[in-house]
Amino acid sequence: MIKVIDNFLTKSYHKELLNLMSSANFSWYYNENISYKSGENPENVTPRFDEYGFSHIFWDDNGMRDSNTSLLWKAGLYQILDVTNSDYILRSRGDMTMFSPNEFIHDAHVDYFFKNISTVFYVNDSDGDTIFYNQRHTSKEQTFPEKLDIIDRVSPKANRLVIFEGDIIHTGSSPNKHKNRIIINSNFSKENN
Repeated sequence: MIKVIDNFLTKSYHKELLNLMSSANFSWYYNENISYKSGENPENVTPRFDEYGFSHIFWDDNGMRDSNTSLLWKAGLYQILDVTNSDYILRSRGDMTMFSPNEFIHDAHVDYFFKNISTVFYVNDSDGDTIFYNQRHTSKEQTFPEKLDIIDRVSPKANRLVIFEGDIIHTGSSPNKHKNRIIINSNFSKENN
């Protein structure tokens, strides 16, 4: 299941989020290896040159981070919670990948090794598709497939939300026509998985 919803937030709410996350006042944190294959220990991976990006945590295992930006995004998270018919938020993280002169596809992965709903919210208009593969990955013990077959691609469009089952192997791409690609990746779960 891969579902795309355009114009997910109201115009004014999306504009406020876009203006904040693309401003010089937003707290982005450098991430040398923004994506790595599921099952790999990120400390043992030598990042490829274009694998870097920036991230900002809104929500993690301890709940909502105590920041004004987390408060701004909280309403959006609860809206996604309702649309996905989930019970609680596992994580929500902003990601910004930067321009790459050639198409750069980040490492394929899953966010968690248990049943969850994953979402990608595109904050800005950009290029750098989210790519979905026809394989699933459900445990750390499972061998990651050598060959992955693409089943779908979703292009970044401001205020677009993509919802999918969290065990679908997926990845993002760095933009090569825009300066950056800003998304919010979130994961949700139900009490009885």
